[in-house]
Amino acid sequence: AVEDIDWDALTVRGTCQEIEKRYLRLTSAPDPSTVRPEEILEKALLMVQNSQKNYLYKCDQLKSIRQDLIVQRTRNHLTVKHNFTANQVYEAHARFALEVGDLPEYNQCQSQLKILYAEGIKGCHMEFAAYNLLCVIMHSNNNRDLLSSMSRLSAEAKKDQAVQHALAVRAAVTSGNYVLFFRLYKTAPNLNSCLMDLYVEKMRYKAVSCMSRSYRPQVPVSYIAQVLGFSNGVLTNEGSDEKESDGLEDCVDWLKAHGACLVVDSNGEMQLDAKASSSTIYMPDPEDAVAHGDSSLAVNDFLTRTS
Repeated sequence: AVEDIDWDALTVRGTCQEIEKRYLRLTSAPDPSTVRPEEILEKALLMVQNSQKNYLYKCDQLKSIRQDLIVQRTRNHLTVKHNFTANQVYEAHARFALEVGDLPEYNQCQSQLKILYAEGIKGCHMEFAAYNLLCVIMHSNNNRDLLSSMSRLSAEAKKDQAVQHALAVRAAVTSGNYVLFFRLYKTAPNLNSCLMDLYVEKMRYKAVSCMSRSYRPQVPVSYIAQVLGFSNGVLTNEGSDEKESDGLEDCVDWLKAHGACLVVDSNGEMQLDAKASSSTIYMPDPEDAVAHGDSSLAVNDFLTRTS
């Protein structure tokens, strides 16, 4: 990462006026004519935020902005309008990474944001505190990291809506309460749902496995679609529908793909055969798995790009 290099001896003041610039790893001292000054970097960030291009393009541009910030040693704050900080760059990059599920890039941005927040640089501290909690809760098996993250929460942070939501998700995951998990998924603030997306498949599998072992003889698929987040309806504490579900077909396809045994009762309603499914349900391998990244990120863009 560009943040790992010691730039003290390489500090420059950029003169480049191009807003769009590809990211290239430095192999020598930076040339001021290829580094953008602060006012151009601000325009570059706005350009990326308003761009309709794919994530790979945005990631490339944001890494380039981060590099120009660092070689000019303006990581902590920019002085053009006093309203543009390095936090905005890292926060924007982290949000784009969350939207496509790029956890490695998100973690890289999050590690720098922790340093900037600790130095007193203003930003969306509460929002990213919630993201950090969700990352540890759902993508780490280390309880020590979770307890450490929770112990560092201030009294103010614990009152924040996004942080409270993350703590509620932690309670649902720890207890295996899939009904609560999907209620929280539907009401997630900010981009909390993007991190929960990465755990949805696992939670659904655990839920159906639990149903197969616990319920007899059958479970209505409409109920499963409702509690596992396939439908748009919300299950209340009394177990009633607030509105009609339209995710029944998606639920049926998901159950079939995971080896569940489905039957139709005398009323024509699709049912999960709990006893049979308890020995047939399984977690299939992802169809879009690739060696690195995500197959939906248009990797061919890099292969066809001219130098």
